[in-house]
Amino acid sequence: MEPVDLVPDVDYASVAAGALTGHVEPEELGEHLSRAWAEAYQSQIPHGSLLEFDSDGARFLFHPASAAGAGRADRTVAAWGLSRRAPRPRDESYQRGYPSPRGRAVRPLDKGHMVAHAAGGTFGPNMFPQDRELNRGWSAEGRRYRALEREIANTPGTFFFCCLLYANDTDFPAAIELGVLRPDGLHVERFRNRFDL
Repeated sequence: MEPVDLVPDVDYASVAAGALTGHVEPEELGEHLSRAWAEAYQSQIPHGSLLEFDSDGARFLFHPASAAGAGRADRTVAAWGLSRRAPRPRDESYQRGYPSPRGRAVRPLDKGHMVAHAAGGTFGPNMFPQDRELNRGWSAEGRRYRALEREIANTPGTFFFCCLLYANDTDFPAAIELGVLRPDGLHVERFRNRFDL
């Protein structure tokens, strides 16, 4: 990915080192990460008032357009929690009705999910414009992305997070960070989502 300033850009090694000394509960790790994302976001977007809330078993960090000022879009910054079985079948009619990301990028887009449906994710703030090859596992990065999603979904109760990184004022993230807490520590990978920057 070309060098671009991304918001929020967090040093996960430092956060994990501070949070994972001794036994730490996943909820506590989530609090450390939430603070780190909020501080990084607000250091780059000083008027960025963030909301934190629960939705369908996950926590979300959200930046509403009303708090963002002219020209900025509503956008979800991060989602985290413990994976769980899908609470209900996928609501295909809702997903079809969700605003289409078509025409917003040089490559085809899907309606992506920060928390995969198989890991308990639903809709609303969980959805974002996602590169189709990444979302469907059609590229080398996509295969790694899908492997991490499967790892999270196949082990209910696993702590995970998804952080969307932005390069401008839109709700179209430039990159996606997916993290999972493994027995040996916090594993995080960054994936390119935009190819027009």
